[in-house]
Amino acid sequence: MGIGLLIGVLAMTAVACGDDDDDDGDDNGGGDAPTLTATLAEADGSGVTGSATLTEAADGATQVVVDMAGLSGAHANHLHHGSCDAQGEVHVTLELLDGTDGSATATSTFEEPELAHFEAGHYVAVHEADGAPGPVISCGDVD
Repeated sequence: MGIGLLIGVLAMTAVACGDDDDDDGDDNGGGDAPTLTATLAEADGSGVTGSATLTEAADGATQVVVDMAGLSGAHANHLHHGSCDAQGEVHVTLELLDGTDGSATATSTFEEPELAHFEAGHYVAVHEADGAPGPVISCGDVD
């Protein structure tokens, strides 16, 4: 009976130590939402900096959380085609940043086929005013 118990314990140990098969490198067996980020640097000495996190939800929607510091008032922000160096058209208008207190966080959710679409050739821009895209005061490429 002792050998049977030992074989059972070894079999259970082998199963418990199996490979993580979700290929995200976190050894948790899956479940974490894919994520991309952008670090937004100041433009033209604005002093406005921050970050953006793009997350793919289980239903296929994309959520963008923009967290900024150094603001004064309300500011438009967008997800654009291109890069901070080669600026392009607006892809998605994001929720308005209300920086009345100097900082702001805005969360936007929109339908997009998959987050991988944004891995190359997109950037987040925060604009000087709260209306149509104008001068950029902070920018970060999505990676």
